Amino acid sequence: MRQRGWIFIVVAMFLSLLATSASGAGGTAGISLSGGFTPISNGDAGSGFGAPSYDDAYDTGWTGRIEPFYDFTSMVRGQAGAAYNKWGGKTFGAIRFEDLKVMAYYVGVKIRFRPNTDIRPYVVGDIGVAQISGVSVSLQGVPGQIQYWNSTTTAFLDIGGGVEFNIAPKVSFFLDIRVQGTGEPNSAHPPDSDSDGIGSIPFTAGVNFTF
Repeated sequence: MRQRGWIFIVVAMFLSLLATSASGAGGTAGISLSGGFTPISNGDAGSGFGAPSYDDAYDTGWTGRIEPFYDFTSMVRGQAGAAYNKWGGKTFGAIRFEDLKVMAYYVGVKIRFRPNTDIRPYVVGDIGVAQISGVSVSLQGVPGQIQYWNSTTTAFLDIGGGVEFNIAPKVSFFLDIRVQGTGEPNSAHPPDSDSDGIGSIPFTAGVNFTF
């Protein structure tokens, strides 16, 4: 029920954004594409003495984003987006972790400073839902795999900033850094696999196309 509630909130926010966009005058629309790498946090990836942190269990990952947007003013941009994140599993002690994948869907606002210039710093924040893949582990000397986390739908938040560089009338390049987090993955073997939410710091580069 809680998962459905989060999905309803994001859908309602997205529809509100579309309705506002449709009724606005003089705004412009476009799309943003980006990709980069995303170090994972050192939050607890298990429970109890000697449990791994996320950065014990996973390598630095990669991320890709697509964000349709609408410029309400020269400074205020509304956006909806989807972000895919993947971290490769590592071996911690006698435990080998399967890859971790998170797909996030969100809406947000970007505030862009220095209108009518070619270099524009900005701040950005988003809220939405994240779908965390189920994860299995392998134990040294034990055949097969054991489910560690079940597939989870939970909250997603990010906040950050960056700089846009205008390179053509309808094209800009940007560098972006954000702090993002999800709720906790569903433990398949409580309390041993009870874990914190997943935090990461994506560093991305991308391009904006304005229509």
